[in-house]
Amino acid sequence: MSQAGAQLMTWFGVACELHRDWRNDIEGLATLFSNHIPDYRNLMTSYDTLTKQK
Repeated sequence: MSQAGAQLMTWFGVACELHRDWRNDIEGLATLFSNHIPDYRNLMTSYDTLTKQK
């Protein structure tokens, strides 16, 4: 496929491309990523903790 010019992507890249506008429904996308990417879950937990303190 790549030899024919297709750009190969992961599901993470496809999800980000389909979402496009991060201002809308960020919680739903963050939940999806958190359920499938452990490192992202750690990032979101840190972010949630920090924003709740303010």
